[in-house]
Amino acid sequence: MSVAQSSPIRTMNPTTAHRAGDQLLQVSGLSKHFAGLKAVSEVSFSVEKGEIVGLIGPNGAGKTTLFNCVAGAFAPTAGSIKFDGQEIAGLESSRIARRGLARTYQNLRVFSDMTVFDNVSTGAIGRIGTSLWSALAPGLSKHKEEQIAEATLEALRTFDLIEFADQPAGNLSYGQKKNLEMARAMSLKPKLLMLDEPAAGLNDTETAQLAERVMALRDSGLTIMLVEHDMPMVMRVCERIVVLETGKLIANGDPASIRNDKAVRAAYLGEDQ
Repeated sequence: MSVAQSSPIRTMNPTTAHRAGDQLLQVSGLSKHFAGLKAVSEVSFSVEKGEIVGLIGPNGAGKTTLFNCVAGAFAPTAGSIKFDGQEIAGLESSRIARRGLARTYQNLRVFSDMTVFDNVSTGAIGRIGTSLWSALAPGLSKHKEEQIAEATLEALRTFDLIEFADQPAGNLSYGQKKNLEMARAMSLKPKLLMLDEPAAGLNDTETAQLAERVMALRDSGLTIMLVEHDMPMVMRVCERIVVLETGKLIANGDPASIRNDKAVRAAYLGEDQ
């Protein structure tokens, strides 16, 4: 993986791009320790509305641990996480998702025996919900079912999966299963979409298609944060990049500045600073 060989398509000045009131995610002094291991240590950054922000770093840098803290899989040891102005640190992941934060995972979480439609609909169900009251009120139950179906079909169309809706998810190719993961997250109608290594295992054509899709989602108004090891893709789609090493923040800036940052080059390439 070479930071130096990547070339950005677009860059931005983070000092001018960040406007007061535009912060969707604010991470302040975030730490997560496991039995004395400091996986994340006092990390602070923000994600602005409408941005694509990359989170990068060598293996073991703490990227997925940070993702898990933000999404509610882990409770942080210390620090604050504010999403859309509200503190979410330590909340259950389901409550965070209902507030508009959706994520995918490094390892595919596909229910192979269920249809593609049913796999994607689990995200919409998590947002819209079901209850005993809706079951006892046929009109309300039908309205929720229609909402779930509408959100599911929209997500299937977005990720080119509509023709496979009634097929078992296990029949999909690996690349299509990656799309299914993103479709399920999008059926939540999120404000922030967090992608954990979305290009892992994809070929060059699939990665290029993924990059176009991520930028199209941003252009539609979605805010996106992604962990990714494919540096050409990161440099292509991200307007800002946050870099971790051994759990600590070492850089935060536009692709051009990150590519030329001595600390980042040392972390990735072992170069002297």
